[in-house]
Amino acid sequence: MSHRLAPGRLGTDRWKDGDDLSITQDQKFEFDVRGYLQMRGALAEAEVAEYRGWVEEAKGTDVDVLNSDNPEGMQYQLNRPVSRMWDADPRFARFLDHPTVEPLLVEFLGEDYRHIDNDLYFTYPGFGGGRWHAGVRPHPTGHVVDGAFACPMVKVFYCLTDVGPGEGEFVVVPGSHKAQFEIDLERPDLPGQHVFDDVRAGDIIVFNEGLLHNGRPNRSEKTRQTIIVNFGRGDAGVWRGYKPKPETLEAVSPRQRAILSNAQAEWRELDPVGA
Repeated sequence: MSHRLAPGRLGTDRWKDGDDLSITQDQKFEFDVRGYLQMRGALAEAEVAEYRGWVEEAKGTDVDVLNSDNPEGMQYQLNRPVSRMWDADPRFARFLDHPTVEPLLVEFLGEDYRHIDNDLYFTYPGFGGGRWHAGVRPHPTGHVVDGAFACPMVKVFYCLTDVGPGEGEFVVVPGSHKAQFEIDLERPDLPGQHVFDDVRAGDIIVFNEGLLHNGRPNRSEKTRQTIIVNFGRGDAGVWRGYKPKPETLEAVSPRQRAILSNAQAEWRELDPVGA
């Protein structure tokens, strides 16, 4: 039986065997209007525990050794604490085509979507906050062309820890992927912003990289842990420093190998299809 849940609220019961995982009309509407979806409880507790175990093993990775094939590429990586996750541990490739997220990526990017970059990302205590930015330019239609999504870039946050107020929350400006007016990006707060201060471990956030987004200061003693994967259309290139190792391509599934096999050698923003 297919479940139809409220917009952006995908419960864990939706992921039982035999359930319909296709994207709903409500989700299409919300992603078009807001530019993001927050899927609450999309990862089961046991699944989160498994991934936290992977993280514990991966966070001690020597990134200099990991990047010995391309040390210059490190200047484009975050490494907080590890970029190129599946080069460190191919099990992380599960997040390329996770069944919770894949139908959304197919809808927003196309069946032949590709990987751009990836990070195991920690927001440590004392983090002072980031800066407002967007991965791609806004578009008047929000990257919808002829009734279909044609997003250049979509990012996925797999949230492995609870995040409350003052704990380094993620923040976006909903609708800014359609913005037509300039705003002072040096301001810590922007009009209409949404702060993700009620996140629970197991939530997934999917957003259009045309959205203005930021990270708030972490004034707590907790470390926010997020698995971040960035995706593009079939014509997308990989971000500098994130090309997977040949041995990684051998270790992953055929579907994951296709997602990691970019047609372009390097990322460059392309106009929406048909625009």
